[in-house]
Amino acid sequence: HEEVLEGLQPHADLSELAIGGYKGKALPKWMMKNQLHCSLPNLVKIEVGPAKYCTHLCYFGRLPHLEFLRLQYLDSVEYIEEDEDAAPGNGEGISAVGPLFPSLRELSLEYIPKLKG
Repeated sequence: HEEVLEGLQPHADLSELAIGGYKGKALPKWMMKNQLHCSLPNLVKIEVGPAKYCTHLCYFGRLPHLEFLRLQYLDSVEYIEEDEDAAPGNGEGISAVGPLFPSLRELSLEYIPKLKG
């Protein structure tokens, strides 16, 4: 499953992304390592779940146009990937990269029982 999703990198103009019924442990590389805002900068809506075995999510906070984020039925997710550019310790802090979730209007988190951070 991971290889299939890895090979399905969408076009940069995509505005909505939904991943459901995913059985992999990790999301594709084109979503991780702070690349989502570069590879899919026009996303307005993201829905992830159910994804029973996925343990980590990418960081969504730097998507400039994201208005709707739904994360649901993520039984194994423990961590949402940190935004390394905004992490304390680089001397600049979060304000240096701009506001987080600048366009977000709706956030839905449902059944993510193992989420730690």
